[in-house]
Amino acid sequence: MKKKLIGFSVAGALLLGSAGVYASTNSKTLEVFYNIKNIKIDQVSKMPEEKPFTYNGTTYVPLRFISEQLGSPVEWDSANQTINIGKTNEKSAFYPGKDLEYMNFQDSDGSRDTNRFSYSYNDKTISDNIGNEYSNYITISPKTGSDKWSLLEFPLNGQYNTFKTTLGLTEESKDLTKEIKLEVFLDEKLIETYKLSAGDMPKDIELKIKGANKIGFKLSRKDFSGYNDEVGLFDARFYKK
Repeated sequence: MKKKLIGFSVAGALLLGSAGVYASTNSKTLEVFYNIKNIKIDQVSKMPEEKPFTYNGTTYVPLRFISEQLGSPVEWDSANQTINIGKTNEKSAFYPGKDLEYMNFQDSDGSRDTNRFSYSYNDKTISDNIGNEYSNYITISPKTGSDKWSLLEFPLNGQYNTFKTTLGLTEESKDLTKEIKLEVFLDEKLIETYKLSAGDMPKDIELKIKGANKIGFKLSRKDFSGYNDEVGLFDARFYKK
């Protein structure tokens, strides 16, 4: 049995960080035990990258990991400082890979290489640049080289009012050396621009998309960084009301 002293803020990040919650800056030393060798869900071994630990007889496991393994999405409501698991009193969400499929992809070289993007609904998991895991996401990356871009579009057909996601670098891109830019278009009109660099924390964004027929995400790189420049739209979802 491994015993370790950790700061309270670290314990809070392990327990809640995957849902976008962080502990207070007031810290306290805790004695915890890393004595969990395996977690089985429906008789299948499933161990998170962040090791579970025991403190005062209670086992702590990353919240998002358990919830998503059980098929219940986790959402952090920053306005109300609330973690929502599964159904909420908010209007129903619609997800890429479940309710929407992409309509177009192209890049600066005129190709339609499907290896430059991905999206998933409760299938494969990926991590952001600070280790949070997601099973609902969109990823986009341009080809290697300078002045490259990729554009991924989804049909909306005027059905949706709001788009929400957590925007950040994927784990694959956490060491990129040059800034990259994500632009969001509604019906060919640029509505938002986000610049991302190594070390940036993932952030929640919300866009009003009422009446739009399509939404486009364009990731561009001016200078080649030598790394896989990949952006994640984690927990990407659309709302009709």
